[in-house]
Amino acid sequence: MIVGFVSKTPAGTYRANWRDSANRQKAKTFRTKKEANAFLAEVEGAINRGTYVDPHAGRMRFGEFVTRWLAGRSVEARTAERTDSMLRAHLLPQWADWPLAKIDYLAVQEWVTNLGRTLAPSTTAKHLGMLSMIMQTAIRARLIAVNPCEGVRVPHNRAREARAGTISREAFFGRLLPAVPADHRGIVCAAAGAGLRWGECAGLPWEAVDLDRGLLHVAQVAVETHGGIVLRAYPKTRAGVRAVPMPPFLVDELRRQRGAGSPDGRALVFADRDGGPQRRSNFRRRVWLPSLVRAGLLGRVAQVAPGRWLAVWPDRGGREQRAEFATETAAVTHAATSAVGGLRFHDLRHSYITWLVTDGVPVNVVRRVVGHEKASTTLDRYTHTPEDYADRVRLTFADDSLTFRLSPRPADLGDALSSGPEGARERDDPRRGDAVSSCRPLPAGGTPRRRAGSERHRSTFRVDPHRCSCCLLAASLPDASLTSSAHRTPARPRVAARSESRLSQRPSAHSCPAPLRSTPLSAAVHSLSRHTRSIASLDGGCGRLG
Repeated sequence: MIVGFVSKTPAGTYRANWRDSANRQKAKTFRTKKEANAFLAEVEGAINRGTYVDPHAGRMRFGEFVTRWLAGRSVEARTAERTDSMLRAHLLPQWADWPLAKIDYLAVQEWVTNLGRTLAPSTTAKHLGMLSMIMQTAIRARLIAVNPCEGVRVPHNRAREARAGTISREAFFGRLLPAVPADHRGIVCAAAGAGLRWGECAGLPWEAVDLDRGLLHVAQVAVETHGGIVLRAYPKTRAGVRAVPMPPFLVDELRRQRGAGSPDGRALVFADRDGGPQRRSNFRRRVWLPSLVRAGLLGRVAQVAPGRWLAVWPDRGGREQRAEFATETAAVTHAATSAVGGLRFHDLRHSYITWLVTDGVPVNVVRRVVGHEKASTTLDRYTHTPEDYADRVRLTFADDSLTFRLSPRPADLGDALSSGPEGARERDDPRRGDAVSSCRPLPAGGTPRRRAGSERHRSTFRVDPHRCSCCLLAASLPDASLTSSAHRTPARPRVAARSESRLSQRPSAHSCPAPLRSTPLSAAVHSLSRHTRSIASLDGGCGRLG
């Protein structure tokens, strides 16, 4: 099929003529006939593949296309409001008069780099994502062939990166919560004790609170727009509809807030003075930031003399600023207004998730409780390193029962046996998995040795693989369960041929250690031994079970 042809113009150039997929006549002029033929070949291939794009379609200006793009969108009110803000602030001032086909990779990269000098990396990435979404729609509309935003990199401004913070439980209960006014402690407890988002807290009705069972049912949320606050019957994601178990401190705070009466089920738990949902900006300015200042988590306020209060707060560069005021309220208000940074209300949700994960709650359970659709979001974005991570790492190795020594080489066994009691003590460690002929006795007199550098008494021994199950059970428990026994069975002589020892010289019976009576763990061992009589009889029997 012949798509088009090339003709020479009176000016000496060459015009490529073709019909597009809609059978409309098109033409484009080139300097040489070779260029015109190559272009026709590309057009023919694109038409056959179904990827043909009209070269003249890209003449539509960006501002005109955005108007059509907005008319075809169907999104939530908050999303539409955020899109309009981004378009008016940064996208339309830069690209409104540009033809779509003229927007290329280098122009977009230069624009993003300039944005990164004044905006945080996350904000810059959102603007780039908005432009990429618009250009991708232009590709689907067959107006341009490629997306110029592909491969554009967002510059990282580490000084302006927003860092999510967390607070320890000790600091929350000891410093922050007492500094929050009593009328607003409930909403702070809901964020820190149930991991609720701001909209979920502001839109929570009393009918969703089950104080008897200790559950919060999250469904209704409050969404803020410039036109007001709207209550929406569904949360941010599908996974957001959930039941959250409440800790006792949150249950107690909600009981105190509810009082003796029974409020209307549709009434909001954390309502403003008029009974409607609170506005986030007002809460932050009037309650949250002053509470951080009073708690010493965002600057500090101290009385330096009667009638004189010193306010200290950090500026954008991290430097401390100071000023004196006549009243504490004025000092707190000024520090809260002027300070930069500090813990965000949403960081209580980060703290809640970090507490759960650090305490060993399975990630799939945490994901369900906080309403995330993916566990990767819970781990990558909301889980942070706790402040006491160093102590937690050391605590893992604090139990010296986890330490061990390398097993001696076979050639060194004789030296270890002849090196005296200390050598025998080092060898006889059941945690290494070594198996010799019998349990090793305690030193003469039944007094356990003290390990160098340790306050714990320890009696170590080896377990014969042919011993009964109660001996193996005792060997698997910590050494403290064996320190009180002063009687051990004497060691059986070694047999030269190990295979003969296992097959032909397996004992038919043996005597177990004397009952251990000094420690609760010892009593637990022999309590379990009563339930292993049948196993013990198969292994040759125990003479002193129970």
